[in-house]
Amino acid sequence: MDRRVISLCLSLGLMFLLAGCFGKNVSSSSGDAASQAGQSKSEEIQPDAIKTVPLERSLDRPSGSATTPSGSNALDDVFFDFDRFQIRKDAMPVLDANAQWFRANGSKTVLIEGHCDERGTLAYNLVLGEKRARAAKMYLQDLGVQASQLQITSYGETRPFCKQQNEDCYQQNRRAHFATK
Repeated sequence: MDRRVISLCLSLGLMFLLAGCFGKNVSSSSGDAASQAGQSKSEEIQPDAIKTVPLERSLDRPSGSATTPSGSNALDDVFFDFDRFQIRKDAMPVLDANAQWFRANGSKTVLIEGHCDERGTLAYNLVLGEKRARAAKMYLQDLGVQASQLQITSYGETRPFCKQQNEDCYQQNRRAHFATK
């Protein structure tokens, strides 16, 4: 009798799961069959195009940012393309400058926070945020920053810098943020 109940519960659970996913249009930038078949996406991805963040965004830092004693920004955020975690060309000089700060402050520990825009599921964005934080960490380690100075976490889409629903705002939320501990 117990096996029948368990089997029935599992069957019903699977049925509800499939019913919940039925009709959802999922696309990715990884070149899957649905993307190659030409199904429309909400945004065209142009991998070689680098969107810059407005100057006022780079100067306006969320609380918890690392600052020098004079109050100027010591560590700057780096930004990512939609659905990507690779370090962009415009992020490299920022990370190079951040690495110099780490070398000058060898006893400091920093938490690298991975962030995403609101598009995508919560679970997907948590994983993508972690990949972004890890990519920034690996880049810094390749520049000689000690792993003991770097910790990572992901907030996914849960801590947006900008809350409007447009591409400029989304770009500001796709970031790795550096917070001193």
